[in-house]
Amino acid sequence: MLKKFCVAIMAAIWLFNVKVSAAEFEMVSYSAQVKLQWLANIGIPEAKKILKQIGTANIYDKTNLPDYERLEKLNGVYQELSYASTVEFVRKNNFVNVMDIGGGYSPRAVVFARDGRKYIGAELTAVAISAAEIVPEIAGKKYAKNISYENVPVEDREAMIGTADQFDGQICIIENGLMIYLTKERADAMFTLIRQILKAHGGCYITSDFVTKDYFKELAAALYGEYQAQLLYDETKVMYEELFGSEIFDDTFETQAEAIEFLKAHGLKVTQIPLLTDTSKLYCAKKLTAEQFNKIKQIAAKNYLWVITAE
Repeated sequence: MLKKFCVAIMAAIWLFNVKVSAAEFEMVSYSAQVKLQWLANIGIPEAKKILKQIGTANIYDKTNLPDYERLEKLNGVYQELSYASTVEFVRKNNFVNVMDIGGGYSPRAVVFARDGRKYIGAELTAVAISAAEIVPEIAGKKYAKNISYENVPVEDREAMIGTADQFDGQICIIENGLMIYLTKERADAMFTLIRQILKAHGGCYITSDFVTKDYFKELAAALYGEYQAQLLYDETKVMYEELFGSEIFDDTFETQAEAIEFLKAHGLKVTQIPLLTDTSKLYCAKKLTAEQFNKIKQIAAKNYLWVITAE
């Protein structure tokens, strides 16, 4: 499996056709592509277009990922709910400025650009370069001016503050899926900067990362039964650890209360709201039984979206 995986990665590096070396092509880039793969396979049109524009084959398929079919469906549902929740929140609260931290090749960029919102993807080098090349083309020339990407290490004060200062007015900072790659020290540095940004500009930081383990396992149980939830979570974790080439930090905070205290210590407060209120347009419904989709709707109604603001 690992040999095939490495071959796919090297092919991806060549096919991206951007001016970065293999050493510079951070492993997070592959994680970003896999998440895009899940979104495309679940049916999101913009994700399909972006994946086609990138021009790479799926990093994972039946040949190199055991239990591929279940993991593809489960991760597709998870990624779509996370994606749809952020789009709904931004639209409901009419944020015109969106800073997406570690969002990868998210279709959010296209959707928000078409809405007339200003979108900046705060990324590592490889994703920033490749996304900047292809996503505006997907959005169309009319909306390309609304999208930009910056190379932004999350603990780099100059990069984080400088990116935020490109916005005029309140900012909705989106982050989904990045926390598992951060040590406690890096998370500490990032949230120190997040508070500075929110104090200066207003707005909020939204994420479901602090409840990922519970949220993901509930989805797994909804699709495949309670007795399969931990197994499917563990299999997904192993997949991303192999992809990233390092340990996943999913145990930084043992409880939600501990995470809330961590944020409070950084001068931030948390409001927990339903993940998604309108599930009528979810593409995953076409992939699920009526019973499964009803369970998904119940999970979407839980307070799994954290809205973080500066005190």
